[in-house]
Amino acid sequence: MARYRYSPVMVFVLSWICLCACSVQAETIYVSPEGRDSWSGLVERANARRSDGPAATLTGARNVVRKLKSEDKLIEPVEIVVADGQYTMLETLVLEPQDSGTANMSITYRAADGAKPVFSGGQVISRFVPDKDGVWKTRVPDVAEGKWYFEQLWVDGVRAVRARTPNEYYFYMLSIHEQMLENGGSVARRARQTVKLRAGDIAHLLPLSKKELRDVNFMVYHKWDNTRRFITAVNGKNNLLITDGTGMKPWNKWVNNTRYHLENFKAALDTPGEWFLDRDGTLYYKPLPGQDMRKAVVVAPRLEKFVVFKGDLDKKQFVEHITIRGLSFQHAQYLTPPEGFEAAQAASPIDAVVMADGARNITLDLCRVEHVGTYGIWFREGCWDCLVQRTLVNDLGAGGIRIGETGIASEEHRRTSHITVDNNIFHGGGYIFPCAVGVWIGQSGDNQVTHNDVGDFYYSAVSIGWRWGYSDSLAKRNHVDYNHLHHIGYGVLSDMGGVYTLGPSEGTTVNNNVIHDVYAYSYGGWGLYTDEGSTGITMANNLVYNVKTGGFHQHYGKENVIRNNILAFSELYQVQATRVEEHLSFTFENNIVYYDQGVLLSGPWTRVRLKMDNNCYWNTAGKVDFVGKKLEDWQKETGYDKNSIVADPGFADTANHDFRLPPDSPALKVGFQPFDYSKAGVYGDLSWIELARNLPVKERELPPPPPPVDVEDDYELTDVGSLPADAEVHTENKGDSIVITNEQAASGEKSVKITDAPGLEHSWNPHLVYRLQHRSGTTTSSFDLMIAVDSSINFEWRDYGKSPYRTGPYFSIRNQILSVAGREMMRLPLKKWIHFSITAPLGETTEEAWSMEVTIPGSSSRMFRNIPHSSTEFNHLEWLGLTSNATDKTAFYLDNISIKNKR
Repeated sequence: MARYRYSPVMVFVLSWICLCACSVQAETIYVSPEGRDSWSGLVERANARRSDGPAATLTGARNVVRKLKSEDKLIEPVEIVVADGQYTMLETLVLEPQDSGTANMSITYRAADGAKPVFSGGQVISRFVPDKDGVWKTRVPDVAEGKWYFEQLWVDGVRAVRARTPNEYYFYMLSIHEQMLENGGSVARRARQTVKLRAGDIAHLLPLSKKELRDVNFMVYHKWDNTRRFITAVNGKNNLLITDGTGMKPWNKWVNNTRYHLENFKAALDTPGEWFLDRDGTLYYKPLPGQDMRKAVVVAPRLEKFVVFKGDLDKKQFVEHITIRGLSFQHAQYLTPPEGFEAAQAASPIDAVVMADGARNITLDLCRVEHVGTYGIWFREGCWDCLVQRTLVNDLGAGGIRIGETGIASEEHRRTSHITVDNNIFHGGGYIFPCAVGVWIGQSGDNQVTHNDVGDFYYSAVSIGWRWGYSDSLAKRNHVDYNHLHHIGYGVLSDMGGVYTLGPSEGTTVNNNVIHDVYAYSYGGWGLYTDEGSTGITMANNLVYNVKTGGFHQHYGKENVIRNNILAFSELYQVQATRVEEHLSFTFENNIVYYDQGVLLSGPWTRVRLKMDNNCYWNTAGKVDFVGKKLEDWQKETGYDKNSIVADPGFADTANHDFRLPPDSPALKVGFQPFDYSKAGVYGDLSWIELARNLPVKERELPPPPPPVDVEDDYELTDVGSLPADAEVHTENKGDSIVITNEQAASGEKSVKITDAPGLEHSWNPHLVYRLQHRSGTTTSSFDLMIAVDSSINFEWRDYGKSPYRTGPYFSIRNQILSVAGREMMRLPLKKWIHFSITAPLGETTEEAWSMEVTIPGSSSRMFRNIPHSSTEFNHLEWLGLTSNATDKTAFYLDNISIKNKR
């Protein structure tokens, strides 16, 4: 054995190093519910004379660290050890650059061994006494004195429902008129919306005083957004609700049958689990069955934020090397501002209760963030190399975690990237902002979102990117892998995905995720969704099942790769593509598409540029149809799927979501590579895995169809240049438009001008739609048209009860010829207002025909009877539309539309 000899100098040096190493011990600062912030915090328990002991708060402990640093007495690393117990958090823990650790010796705020300390930003409310009708009440003096107000309440750990009507589902708007108060471009900076309601719905508001009415929330659900407003006035004579705010966004405005509910007035307190806070300080609550209000723990929030990491980016000074471990934060406040909350995708203006700006090397580990009104965590501006792991973020007014900003900072140090979010649970969000998402990545790249469980949200589980189109984006090289994403949408909002992407995202992966139970209100409940401009994304080895409108959908994007996924059991369509572009849109290969209902391919698949091969398709309900073709015809005519097969892959037990394949599966012969989808989701301790598995999810309870809506509009009340008030307008803004004009009018002074243009992506744009929900009785639609020589117009009624939709009454106008089902009916004049009246019975009826009357000024009316519906399965009128199909610059005019149903 070799022997080593050391010189005396070396022995001295080594001895000195060992002595120094042994003398460097972690400085410990203590926090306890029994502590005082006036004490040193260096003693774990109060001494006999109670002259010294632990700190009482996290801020107090932070101040101890600051004091020791200022006196050069601090030997790092530092541990702030928090004893077990309940802490009332009266102020936010703000950590600034001076509170940082170093690369070698960080500062850690942690729970004591075996402890589970809970910091509450709320106040316990007690002394409830019985009131009327099963309601209990108590007095909250600070509210009466104007010192406090709250919009959330928890009873025995469960979020109570702020009194609302209807108690479930929605009311529906009849019509909307917008008045611009202050111009702001495409969206008015200030505007007033006057909404016509049903008499029975507005009746709930009419008895309220002006003071009471000011506190009522008008909560509107539209497409992927929600709007929360206060009410300016109501008009009981005309059943009008008036609300002020910004102008409606043209791409997502309120239309007839837009859903809403009314919230926060005492008369709505009529269901167990609801509560109402009067401005006089009286809190009312109607207990759930079995709830004893003499013993119930009732908590209302006071504090807005728990922790703020506050770097100084102007000076390039960061908050660094801080760990928070094993702490629980609960009950945070959100108050709706006087201007309300305007529609914003993903609730992007909303903060979080743990905020970070200018933060580096920050770790949140084994924490809990629960019962809050906003997002849970946000690494916003200038954050790098931060980690969130083994953390539960639950019961949220908005969403789970956000990374980055909506804009691109000009200075590199202000950009956020390299954030790792691993092995966390984000659960139960959207209680105030249904449009919020579980995990949001904005203008930020090189982030890892892995092995998380994200579920029980009303919009998308994960959203990546914040660029509509192909312009600059920082959302590159993000990795969203091995996540369990589930129970999304619940039929509340639309246009969502288990994973939703936007803009150029080269190097991004969405791999090895399990995505299921994604269900939209109307359109857009997809598993994998590459929206506007999504580019360079790989989506592989994902298991997607039980979704509404497709396992995968690309709106438009570039060179995305959809490979080796299992896409199973979508309700309406299995795979969708929407926009036709000149470049390669995506590659779709080695996938298994497995279904028992709906359509295989939806969209212009014969025109979209893509690579599509080596896929396995199977329909347990019958034949596999490729846009009306058999596989061999599809292969021959398009060149797609040359090596794909129609065959049962032989999954083990799809009824119980067991998608394992046998060794002889036909899918393996076309190159499908089996993957272990059980690796998706959280990992580690069994108790942690069981927590993710057992957190409650809601039953999907879809609302009944909206009541029928009648339309009567001569367009005289809408401003020139605005959109028609009650219609959906679909344009591409490439010279096409649908606006109110005073150029022509059949009566009065205004009409709708529908202008077509060359070079549009879709031949059916522009088009105008009314959503109606006429399901029985007889409907008559009438209107006036003035056409041009090159007008190309389609008119139709649609029933969306099945996929694809069924068409009833339908006519076209080409070269001045009115045609039905290819049969020329009559020639129409130019520069004259032509009156049309179309009538058809609805519902389960033996009459499968409709009639049309056409009146030209100076001529007798022409009546056309017993015209067969375009589809024999047409029963209900849900959609009435006028489409311009021209390919050149042209326009026609619409006036005096009336759509009425008699039952």
